[in-house]
This record gives sequence, structure tokens and C-alpha cells, in this order.
Amino acid sequence: MDELLKTPDADVDSFMDTLKKAMNGIRTYYVILSAIDLGVFEALKVPKGIDELSKELGCDRNLLLIMCRILCKLGLLSERNGVFENTKTSRELLTRDSFYSQIFFIRNTRNTVDLWMNLTRILREGAVIRNPNEFFSEVAVHTMAQYSLLGELQKTVRELLKFNEFQKARRLLDLGGGHGLYAIAFTIVNPELEAYVFDLPQVVEITKRYISRFRAKRVRVIAGNFFKDDIGKNYDVIFSSYNPGGKNPRLIPKIYSGLNRGGIYVNKQIFRDDRKISLIDLEWNLWKFEGIEKSERAYMFRGDLGFKDYINRLEEFGFRILEVIEFDEEIGSRMIVAKKV
Repeated sequence: MDELLKTPDADVDSFMDTLKKAMNGIRTYYVILSAIDLGVFEALKVPKGIDELSKELGCDRNLLLIMCRILCKLGLLSERNGVFENTKTSRELLTRDSFYSQIFFIRNTRNTVDLWMNLTRILREGAVIRNPNEFFSEVAVHTMAQYSLLGELQKTVRELLKFNEFQKARRLLDLGGGHGLYAIAFTIVNPELEAYVFDLPQVVEITKRYISRFRAKRVRVIAGNFFKDDIGKNYDVIFSSYNPGGKNPRLIPKIYSGLNRGGIYVNKQIFRDDRKISLIDLEWNLWKFEGIEKSERAYMFRGDLGFKDYINRLEEFGFRILEVIEFDEEIGSRMIVAKKV
């Protein structure tokens, strides 16, 4: 009976705070996702009262009213005299026709949520197997394209413009370039540049759509598998951004051979080998491609090198490291600029 009057020795406040933050994260995520699915932000391109909005969306008035006021607290809607409308954030990021729309990116997070919801089963039965062709052509390309527009692409362009080797470049290869937005942007800031996007055959069909959308005249595609096929020669720049071969030493000879003397290899990757194991590392191992082994560290496959080893291998092969630029220190994103000497 005395136990009823005692408190636990454990740090209860810290533990409960962790749970509360986790639950609030889940609640916030589903409010935003449901608002997208319901068409709230599309409907509120024109300001509306709750009666008109609930009728248009076919929703329970009172529940929708509560959700809209929560979206106001999140900075995604504003309310004035009972009338709701989008904020600048939701107009730019959460409507279909916005250039910076993140709808595909957010909806794709369902796949990640499903993994965590099935964590117990996956731990017992093993990682979920995904089709690499479908993953890269239907999921990864569009997701990475939308995310890159939020600053990653623009920062990459600004950083590369600092290098004379880039400013003087005439031929560039975007290796595993997917959507091709980097190649397109590079030709905008360097009017003498011809750019080539190398990726899997089914992926470059998507690349062509982006090239057409932006009316890029000096961007072409090359279909192939960079592990098996020739990537070409006489490039002044070879660029790589988060492609799955970007830490594999097997590609270094091809890249070196493909560059002109004095050309630069620009490789933007996530290196997590010098970081403690985290939730993102577990998430990475909850799914896999058939026949492709992953490392236990996120964004690394079997045979990939850690950051220091990759740098050493580049130097051993004849590259001189010009600069390493930090992109996202928390996740471990860095851009290596190396010159063929």
C-alpha cells in the first residue's frame, strides 16, 4: 500500500514531454495532410465563411471550423470576421498551381508514415521491399524536385558561381540528375553551357517533361545506368546531387575519365558516418531495394565510403579538393568541389 504514496524514480517529466511532443507532431501532420486532401487550401484561394466552405468541401461544419482555427494557429490560414483565407505560406507551398508547391512532397510522406505504423511487423518480418524503377521515376524525382525549390537549388547555384571553373565551363554532366532542375538552372546562369542529364531510361522520360516545362534549350538527356554504361567524355563539370552512387568509389574512375583536365567534380551528398545513430538511420533500414544492400547508416549503401574516406579516395585518384560546403549540418549534407589536376 505504501507504493501508492511514492513517485517513480524515473525522470517522468522528461519522458512525458517526449510523448507529448511526439503526439503533437502526429496531430499537426495529419491536420496539414487532411487539409490538402480535402482541398481546403484550393477552396480558400477565395476567402470564404465556414458555412460556404463546409458545404463546398462536404465536411461537418463544426469539425471543419475547429480544424481551420488550428490551421490559423499554424500560420496556414487567417480568419477575419468569420471569413477564412490562405496565408502567404499556404498560397506558395500548399496550392497545386504554385511554383513552390510542396503537395507531392507532403503526400509522399504517407509512405514514410506507413513504415512507422508497421514498425512492429517490419522488425519481425524484415524490411519492406520497394521497386527501384517505380521509386525513382514515380516518387523520388518529383519529391526531390519540389524540395529543391525551397532553397537547396538556389544555394547550389550561388555556391558554384564562385568558381571560375564553373563560369568558364561549356559542357556539364548532371549524373543521376533526375528532374534536371539543377542542369536547367546552371544553363540559366551560364549562357555558354551545354548540360546533359544522365539517368535511368524511365527517369529521363520525366526529365524531358521538366525540360519542356521550363523551355530549356541547352539541356539534353542521356539514358543509362551509370554503374554499367559509359557516361561520356570531355565534360568541364560533372555534378551529382544526392544520387545513390555518389559515395561509391567504383564511380570515381569514370568521373575522373569523363572530365577534362582542370574540370571540376561537384558532389552533394549526405554523409552520416560521423554522427550518432538516430531515428533517421532506423527509418532508412525499414525498406530496401531487392538485390541492393544498404548500410545501417542513413542514405548509405553497402560499399559506400564515409566522408573522410571518400575525400581521401578522390585525392588518391588525382583530384584536388577545392572546397567542402556545408548545406545542412544537422542531417550531414555537404557539397564537395574537387578539381581534376
